[in-house]
Order: sequence, then structure tokens, then C-alpha cells
Amino acid sequence: MQQLYQLLLTQQESLPELTYSVVYRHQKGLDGLDNKFTNSTQISNHTSIKCMAISKYSIVFGGDFGIEHWGKNQFNIQLKVQSISFSPDYEYIILSAKETHLFSTKTQNFVKTFPHEVKFDSTGSLCFCKGIVYETATFQQLKQFKCPEYGDFTISTQRDSLYLSSVTLIKHLEDLRDCRLIIDNYDSNKHFEHTIPPSNEVKQLWSDDGKILLIWSQTLDDHTNQSYFGTHHLNHWTEDKLQNIELFEGPIHDVQWVQNGFIVITGYMPAGAILFNKSGEKEYLILQAHINTIFPKNNLVALCGFGNLTGDIYIYEMDSLKKVGQTKQDKVVQFEWSPNGEYFLLATTFPRLRVDNQFIICSKFGEFLHREKFEELYEIKWVNDTNLDIQINIVEEVKQSKQIDLTTGVDFIKQMKEAKVNNQPRRLNKDEKLSNLRSSPQNQQTIQLVQTVVPQKPAPQKQIFMRRQEPIIQQPTAEELEQQHQQQLQQQQMKLEKKQKQKQNRYINHQNKKQKQKQVPQNDFQYEPNQNIGQNNYPIWQD
Repeated sequence: MQQLYQLLLTQQESLPELTYSVVYRHQKGLDGLDNKFTNSTQISNHTSIKCMAISKYSIVFGGDFGIEHWGKNQFNIQLKVQSISFSPDYEYIILSAKETHLFSTKTQNFVKTFPHEVKFDSTGSLCFCKGIVYETATFQQLKQFKCPEYGDFTISTQRDSLYLSSVTLIKHLEDLRDCRLIIDNYDSNKHFEHTIPPSNEVKQLWSDDGKILLIWSQTLDDHTNQSYFGTHHLNHWTEDKLQNIELFEGPIHDVQWVQNGFIVITGYMPAGAILFNKSGEKEYLILQAHINTIFPKNNLVALCGFGNLTGDIYIYEMDSLKKVGQTKQDKVVQFEWSPNGEYFLLATTFPRLRVDNQFIICSKFGEFLHREKFEELYEIKWVNDTNLDIQINIVEEVKQSKQIDLTTGVDFIKQMKEAKVNNQPRRLNKDEKLSNLRSSPQNQQTIQLVQTVVPQKPAPQKQIFMRRQEPIIQQPTAEELEQQHQQQLQQQQMKLEKKQKQKQNRYINHQNKKQKQKQVPQNDFQYEPNQNIGQNNYPIWQD
């Protein structure tokens, strides 16, 4: 099997690589940019492209028109899908709709249909579907492992240490029972079962060597009413044991493996990025800032604050734990490193944001190099970053408008730029409690702003509200009760006087109306018919 994999690799090397640096789809179709980011080539003019997958050798995109393969061999597939991806050896195209279809790029035919999601090992020689293992050469079933009907299933990527893991999930918040973690070794048939806290959602992350598993579990709501964000837990598994990782109080924002361990962003804002070694022991507090996502690449890692945060980006080198770059860009929806890790792109895409759609190319140090703006940008992906010669079109960023406090004349934007943030990683001791570290003022951002004197609002006297609990009503004093009674009497007296006045006005209006009716003169008109007139009997009127 290993010889077959080496043969496939040699066949890939003989394929011509695409010359595009990035490929993006927008309102006019699918385009590709050259290595200078100056000339764009239209790959397709279909405006209804819904998804795409890109490798160094080919591009596959689909929509209402079906699926098109663009590369050395160009062909069409009559099928509507929701997502497209490649197998690790690029031999199969994975088409996901109601079912999962495997399409061979060599024979240009469908080879297998699965009822669930399909996963491959690192060599592409084995594929897995809900605990069933198939050989990709003949698609014969080899083994079957236990897998829950409602849960999450994943595999480790390395073939020499291949594990299958699954976690049972709870469907309803009322069903608060512990979830089961089931792990099987493919080669040795070792079986492991553990219990983890109740979870509605779970994310399983295998290490690069395929021997360590991180289980990030969370519930959507906290039944103890202690947290708005629900409950979050992080467990570390090896064949020896399953241990819970101690973190800051608050939610877990992101977890990712890096070169020398794994990083967890946890806690309330400003959140802390903590580096753990592969044994699950805390080593460094890298940064405390408004960050919520981690993007690792080779020896670099980007710690970013996207979504509803300000868009700060901190880039660290993991060998020395030194900050090598920093930048800031708001409204970022997509972040992606280039294949060699020398550049990264930031994109604002539709429909997440319907205005200011654009992508920006930055160096690994955070320098803005190139920007392209669009009416509607849907998606962008790196293809090839060899021999890049980017034409820089960003000379100077637009200066932000000053925000000055009229009472003190302080420029807060200038203060924030001049303020220094403590970005130096701190070594953590094994016995050091993160709860004590969180409350320490030395590790917080050392930003000092001039504050204006604002009169304090009086505390509420009647009701004190607590988060996610019924309001606690304080009992009024005797003086307050007497004052309330006097106010009620005054209100009743005012209502009584108002009613009497309205009744008197109605009586006066009625008397005036009667007096006017008496003063109207009577009508002297008399009707006296004459019986002696002609045949039509017309009356004769007399004054």
C-alpha cells in the first residue's frame, strides 16, 4: 500500500501546476490572479457558483448548473451539491449533498456513494464512513467499529498510528447525562471508553503524530445559571489517561495545535492565549488581549480578534515566542495563510457583510501589500505562492478620524496608539493557579487613558436584578409606606374633583341647550287644501 502511495505522488509531480496565485468567486463569476496580482483571468462566467475546491493541479466548482472540473482535463458532472473537497492524494473528488459521492478524476466516473460524511487517512488508502472502514483501491469493507447514532466522529490523520474516535452528544438540555468518548486503534484493535461532561457540541483535534486527542466540549446553555456562554470543557487524551485541562474562568474561544504543543484562547475579554506542551502542562501565557481565533502555519501562529472584536492581529514565532508582526483590520470574515507561510490574506465576503467587500494580501510580518475591492466577493483561496512578485498598491492607510472628548480635549485614538500592551510571554509554573493569574494586574494590558469626571448614578433602591435570576425585591421602610399612602390619597382626591367638575359641566351644557330651544319662534305656515279645485287636487297655500 505504501508503494502505491509513492506511485501516486510521482504521478502528481508530473502534473502541471496552476499558475494562479489566488482564485476568487464574485458577482461576475470565477477569476484567477497571476503572481504579480495585476492580471486577472476569467475561469468561468457562471454567476451562480455556490462552492469550490482548489488544489495545485485543478479547480472544481459547482452550482445550479452542475459541477465543472478545470485543469489538465476539463469535464462536467451533472449533479447539484452543497460542498466540494479533494481526497489527500487528489485522486477523488468528494461531493456532499444529501449523500456523499466519490468521483474519480482518472476514470471520470462515480465510484462509490455513502449515506454519511466520508473521511480519509493521510495516505488516501483508507476511507471511513460512520465507523465502517473501506479500502479505496476496491472499496471493499475491511472493518467496522462502534459509532453512536447521534454524535461526532473523527479519525487521526497519520497512518502509522491510526485511531477512530467518537463522542455521544445530548439532544436536549433536559437530558443532562455524561457523554461517552469511544476510541479504537485501527491496527491493534485496542478499545478505550471514557466519560466527559454533558455536551451539545464537541470538537475533536488530533495531534500531527496522531497519538494525542483534544476534546473541546460545550453546552449551549448553563443549567446552573452561572454563565451566559454555557459550559466549556477541554480534555486531553493519550493511551495512558484522560485529563481535564485547567483554564481561565469563562468560555473557550478557540483551540489549535501548533509546532510545540497547543494553544487555547480562554476567559472573558481580554482573553488569554495559553501555550501547553503535548503532555497537557501549561508553559506560557503568550498574550492577553481582545482575541478569539488562532491560525497556525509552520513555525508561525496568528492570534486574531475577529467577529464583533476590533480586528487586532498578533503574529508570533513559536520557536522563540517572539512577536514578529502586528496589524489591525476590521470587518474580516476570512483569514488564510499562503502555502509556504510567507503571506496571508484577509477577506471581507458576502453575504456575511454586504458592504466593503475586499481582500488584502499581507506579509507574514503584518505589512499591507495589495488590496482589491468588489461589489460582492463570495470566496477566495490560495493556489500557488511560488515566485510571487506582488505589486504593492497600499502606500499609506487612511487615517482614522479623531475622537476627542469635548470636556477634556483628549484624543483617545492617539492615546491608544501610543499605549503599550504587555506582549511579552510569561513563563507559567506547574503549580500556579490560573484563577490567581487572571486577577493579577501585572498581566493585564497596561493602557492608561485620561478619564473624565462623570457623576456616579445613584444605585437603584427598589429592585436589584441578578443575571438569569428572578429580581430580588427590597422591603420599603415605614416612612416610604406612609409617603406612598399620602400620594395615593392625593391621587384619589384629584380624580374625585375631576369627576365632579365634568358632571357640573355636563349639567350646564344641558341647561343652555334647553334655553336656546325655548327662544326659537314658531312657524306661521298654514296648510289649507281646497276641495273645489281641478282634477289634480293641488293645494292652495295662503300666507
